[in-house]
Amino acid sequence: MRKKILAVVLSCLTFLALILSVSGSSMRASAVTMDEMTRTAVQIITRSEGTYGTINANDNGAVSVGMLQWHADRAHQLMRTVASADPATAKSILGSSFYNEVISTSSWNTRTFTQTEANAASSLLSTSIGQSTQDDLAYQDVQGYINSGKKYGLTNAGVLVYYAELYNRGSGVAARILSAAKGSGAYGNITLSTLHNTALSDRGNSSGYYTKRLNNAYNTIVSLGWGDAAASEGGSSNNTQPAQPDTSDFSESYAGTYTVTASSLNMRSAPSTSASKVGKIPNGATVTVTSGNGSWAAVSYNGTSGYCSMDYLKAVNAAPAETTTAPVVTTAPETTTETTAAATEAVTTAASAPETTTVSETTEAPVTTTETTTVTTVTTPAPVQTTIPVEGVSDPQYVSVYGDLNCDGEITAVDAVLLQKYLNGSIYLNVTQLANADCQRDNILNTTDVIVILQYLINNIPALPVA
Repeated sequence: MRKKILAVVLSCLTFLALILSVSGSSMRASAVTMDEMTRTAVQIITRSEGTYGTINANDNGAVSVGMLQWHADRAHQLMRTVASADPATAKSILGSSFYNEVISTSSWNTRTFTQTEANAASSLLSTSIGQSTQDDLAYQDVQGYINSGKKYGLTNAGVLVYYAELYNRGSGVAARILSAAKGSGAYGNITLSTLHNTALSDRGNSSGYYTKRLNNAYNTIVSLGWGDAAASEGGSSNNTQPAQPDTSDFSESYAGTYTVTASSLNMRSAPSTSASKVGKIPNGATVTVTSGNGSWAAVSYNGTSGYCSMDYLKAVNAAPAETTTAPVVTTAPETTTETTAAATEAVTTAASAPETTTVSETTEAPVTTTETTTVTTVTTPAPVQTTIPVEGVSDPQYVSVYGDLNCDGEITAVDAVLLQKYLNGSIYLNVTQLANADCQRDNILNTTDVIVILQYLINNIPALPVA
């Protein structure tokens, strides 16, 4: 009896082994969890769409907001959720009238924002509640994209993540490209490289912006080991789940803005020189570091994330510019009434006529203001450049309107402020915003571009860009 049972068990195990050998690739595909796919897709999509506070005041007839650029009624639903979670803060940021509309109106299908409303909405969505609400909504939406792909019969993790990127542009776009990639075969047989090549040749991909966006998505997926054998270095199976980068010793204390000191710095898929390269960063470029361990840093540059050696990264210190004035003695009331022009002139006079000091020695004791004047003769120097030029980040093929950084169709002082914040490393700009910011068309972003925008606004420059 035992021999019979053992024989049956062995037969079952043999049969199971045969099944596993045939369907091993499908089993390995399921090893990548839904959570991993969702978070990867969210990262890929948001780095092309925007940040928490990104507002497109008029995006084809209605407003788009936030990290996933939720449009029209979806934008309204997000704003209402955030405002309802903390009414007092929302009302103080939006103002009573705008707040009441957000809470009570029924549709934003054709609602666009004024610049004031856009600024207020950006501030609200950048609060801690605004950020956490967007994180939750983005995760929920993108997981829905992936589930849509599963309904077609897609099983490969890389294909599902790439499909989510396509779906974010529109369900019709994703369906059209997926059908073309399938051809006469089955949806489940679509490989990542086939889907990517089909997307690049799709009639809706006439813009270079989408080409770069699709390439970024594809390269990120391949760097994770989720590509197909034809596209992966070394011919690894598209169903093999890669080991996740070990960043257990990374600390956020290294977070900040850094510049590249190497002639060209490799960005890798993991903190190791043996990891695959996901990009290169040119000398002098500015990167955002989110964490590090002193040897390696997790970085983001021009829409791509990866790891770089910290040996070639230099922190951009936010140290104050060299002091603008020496301590000013205010004991003599007369000095406080001098105009700036007079004070500047006093410096010139003092430099060319040292007799002034002699006069002060013959002055009666109560009047010591000439001594004070000597102290205040330290001129206020010209503003010190506090930002580092950002090179190689703008591409004219993505330009919508030069000078229009918030992409609302207008050039205002807000655009200059956004560029200054980007140069200081405090905000992120997408590829269209970077291209619009290059008002000199020299592929270098610096404070001169800020000045050009301001000069244009006061009509000192007739048109943008300038040669």
